[in-house]
Amino acid sequence: MPERKSVLKLHSIIQRKLIMHLRKKIEPYGFSRGEFPFLVMLLKKGDGVSQKEICEDVMISKSTTSKMVNKLEREGYLRMEKDPDDKRVKRIYLTEKREEIEDIVEKIDNEVDEIMFNKFSEEDKEKYITYLEQILENVEEVVDR
Repeated sequence: MPERKSVLKLHSIIQRKLIMHLRKKIEPYGFSRGEFPFLVMLLKKGDGVSQKEICEDVMISKSTTSKMVNKLEREGYLRMEKDPDDKRVKRIYLTEKREEIEDIVEKIDNEVDEIMFNKFSEEDKEKYITYLEQILENVEEVVDR
């Protein structure tokens, strides 16, 4: 009987392969691998998020966040405004290119779902997602202490 791979190794292989696929899919749009989750987070959180909130949510450094914000601002995907209550805080807003980003994210998200859940029933897909949410909660209880 073949030896069972460890869960950690399986997750690592899946993650690497999905990242390779993601790179191919976002390349035509000019986004980097790091910018994609950043844009997804901005779409989910909505306008007015701060750079600090982005750092915490996407788990990237302040300098990396700053570089991405500046690049995406130069390219016209977002704009920054000083917080009226705290001038030290800059709030980030998506521009009129929001719909373009939403279309790209939805297309890629649907494609990844199709790849991952190709041979799954809808019930198994929902169970898997529930298990992943529980695993994340378990890991956060230990790591985020």
